[in-house]
Amino acid sequence: MEQTKNLQPMNQPQTIYTQNMKKHFPFFGMGSLLYAMFYAFCLYKNASGITYPFFVVGTLCYFFFSIQKLGVPYKKDSIFYVVSIVLLGISNCMTNSSQILTINKFGIFLLSFTLILHTVYNDQAWNLPKYITAMFQTTGTCFTCLLRPFGDIISYFDAQKQQKTGKKSHFLSISIGIIIAIPLLFLMTLLLSSADIVFAKMFERFFEAINIWEIMCILTLMTAVFFCSYAVYAALSKKNVTEEVTDQKIFDPVIAIVVTAALSVLYLMFSVIQIVYLFIGNMQLPEGYTYASYAREGFFQLLAVCIVNLLLVLICLYLFRDNMALKIILTIISGCTYIMILSSALRMIMYIDRYHLTFRRIQVLWTLAVIFLLMTGVTIFIYHKQFPLFAYGMAVVTVFYIALSFSHPDYWIARYNLTHEEYTESGRKYLVSLSSDAAPAILNPDINPDITSIKDMRTDYSLYDTFDYLAYKENYILFWTNDYYDHVHYLSRNMHLRNFNFSISKAKSYLID
Repeated sequence: MEQTKNLQPMNQPQTIYTQNMKKHFPFFGMGSLLYAMFYAFCLYKNASGITYPFFVVGTLCYFFFSIQKLGVPYKKDSIFYVVSIVLLGISNCMTNSSQILTINKFGIFLLSFTLILHTVYNDQAWNLPKYITAMFQTTGTCFTCLLRPFGDIISYFDAQKQQKTGKKSHFLSISIGIIIAIPLLFLMTLLLSSADIVFAKMFERFFEAINIWEIMCILTLMTAVFFCSYAVYAALSKKNVTEEVTDQKIFDPVIAIVVTAALSVLYLMFSVIQIVYLFIGNMQLPEGYTYASYAREGFFQLLAVCIVNLLLVLICLYLFRDNMALKIILTIISGCTYIMILSSALRMIMYIDRYHLTFRRIQVLWTLAVIFLLMTGVTIFIYHKQFPLFAYGMAVVTVFYIALSFSHPDYWIARYNLTHEEYTESGRKYLVSLSSDAAPAILNPDINPDITSIKDMRTDYSLYDTFDYLAYKENYILFWTNDYYDHVHYLSRNMHLRNFNFSISKAKSYLID
């Protein structure tokens, strides 16, 4: 009896979800295989095609069917995550900007992970640290479950034998037959090819018509997706993340008061300088500085300080015991952060006015706006612990990013730069590097002052030897738009049904050949 008690911690009982997953192995096994094929069809060498939103919707459908099989109830408040994921999937086939596409995919992954945890667990009381911990713990569990399909298929057939229902399953027999048939077919093909030259030539032409390397890459991708997909549900079925949120406020608030008080004094001094020098602008600047040069520097440093302040306030709220003095100091830091946000935004706007617009500068302004709203939520959370800070922060970041994703930043960058003051050769090179989203501005004679019409531009372009570097330098105003035109033409020429992209399609309407 004593020995049995000692063994219980080592042999943890299976959850009802794990039992359901093994019971429905044909669904999860075939489902993961079909999903792997669906994944490869939609996304293999296709980062921004029309198949992306279908892939997103298909993934969500497979997820909800799977959790239903596991016995996990659906939550109605998951609709926000579902709509946001679908919108980002739609955005992927409506833009060709590499930066937006990268962030879109990261956003889809993060929202999907949050949706999974929200569906399986009771997360109403979870905060940001708890969600981060749950994500890492679930990810680690997924790695330990990568080989679960092998164990589950054995458990499934053992259960079938024990039930003795009289029903005969052909699944194992078919699997064994396929495993035996593949090497046997390969061997017989080699023998028959050596026996008959006509037969050998037929197979030779067949293999020349297909790309063996591409097939191997697709099969490798499908194999990886199959095991990863199955591992996700195997990890969720374990449900090994504790739902309770333990109180992490174990540190003496005096420590935080000393640190934050010193910083608040520094921040107050800095804020006064921003108000007097930058916002009002009627004080004497250091020698050699103009008001314009003073205003156009330091925005990245201020952005970094704003991010640190946001994290600092969150750390104090989550790790240090409640204290009214600490709350007041954190409120002062939040107020100073607002001034720093405004200062950084004003400096960036002035910098853009002088050095024009880029995607990174748009990102800075977007990040400042998001930090402003996040800091507002944190300030409310300082005094009202029931405020749903995580849900609020997730909603702010998601909604603001979806707006940015659908706004086609490359178009506005090109339009702003082309309709403002003269720009340098490096500025034109930057415009050439923009995606097809910018085509309605760059290839539009009403916006681009460097061209009178697309037809004349292409006619003039043919008069020059593009390999003559001196001629290229002397006529760069003409050449840069043609370079962009050639890039868009290449993209449109290589577009087909699977990788159809609305941004490239719209850019194609500006081409004449």
